[in-house]
Amino acid sequence: MSCTQNKQLVCFPKSRILKRWFRYHFDHKDFRNEGTLRLFSLMALYSYANFRSNCQHIGDQWYMEGPGQWICRVSALPRILRVHSKAQAIELMDYFKDAGLLDYEMLDQDSGLLRFTIANWKRNCVHLNYNYYSYKGSGFFFFPLSEGRKLISVCKRNGNLIFSELDAIMDMWLHTILNDPTVKGSEYMPVVYYANMNGQPLLSYSYLARRWGWSKSRVGRFILKIEEAGIISRVSFSSSRGSVISPCLFREMIFGEDCEQLKLMRIGEILGIAKAVEPIEDNQNLEFSVQSGVPRTPIIFEGGKTLRIQVFRVPLSSFFARPVPLIFYSSLDWGKLELETGLYRGPPKMPKQGVDQ
Repeated sequence: MSCTQNKQLVCFPKSRILKRWFRYHFDHKDFRNEGTLRLFSLMALYSYANFRSNCQHIGDQWYMEGPGQWICRVSALPRILRVHSKAQAIELMDYFKDAGLLDYEMLDQDSGLLRFTIANWKRNCVHLNYNYYSYKGSGFFFFPLSEGRKLISVCKRNGNLIFSELDAIMDMWLHTILNDPTVKGSEYMPVVYYANMNGQPLLSYSYLARRWGWSKSRVGRFILKIEEAGIISRVSFSSSRGSVISPCLFREMIFGEDCEQLKLMRIGEILGIAKAVEPIEDNQNLEFSVQSGVPRTPIIFEGGKTLRIQVFRVPLSSFFARPVPLIFYSSLDWGKLELETGLYRGPPKMPKQGVDQ
């Protein structure tokens, strides 16, 4: 199903999620849902809720489902919410009910039939002029960012805030931006961007560790894990600048399955990290020195410029393959390159054998 929407801005109050992409995580148990936030579980209920009124025939009874409602058996909730038992599922439903996120009622105690109703469905998920309608069982569903922030606030009041792995994946998807003029690089690729990043979609392990309640080492392992699973693609930069993270299939969600693939080009220049060098007509006196590591201080001479060029090599077989960074250093000057004396002593000399120290 194609869609005419071609952007996702920071100011949009909700995000669209492809149901086929979301329910991939129900069938694959590679990612855990053991955290205190329970964002993924709440989004799962949004994905099953009806967009319009519907009549459902269960047994010999007919039940009416309104917009934002869904009827299921309690035995099905553990699979939907990604918990281990029916008792944990009912406890989680009570948690969402006490937080004002939804309401539910038991229609039949003997058969364990339950109907839940998403709170504020009419205000958040019925219609906005830049959204496409979501149909039952296919297409997309919407998740309002305000409900996610409310869930975070409730979790902080109750104790420690810790994201599960599935919560972290959903968190990045909900904060993906495309074609926003206030976010650099978003016109070329969908980027994960949080509101306090000043227009630069550069994420560090330290930032994600503080946001998710994890350690930096766990964030690093997790990023590599979801990258290998094909959930995200990433462009890494040196030093403490961070990485640009792009969720896979986001452009397909916006433009349809037959969207044209983008090539990651000039992303460093777009973000202002790498600078373009203008072509030089007279290159007779130009000398380049390419090294495999950081150049030594002695070759930096007065009046010269040091250029650090970072190139990303992406296999043509897949757009979402992990970029391989190729880093080059060179020295550029209109004069002659000479080593300064007296600044570099070289490695320590080994004493000659037989000579007393």
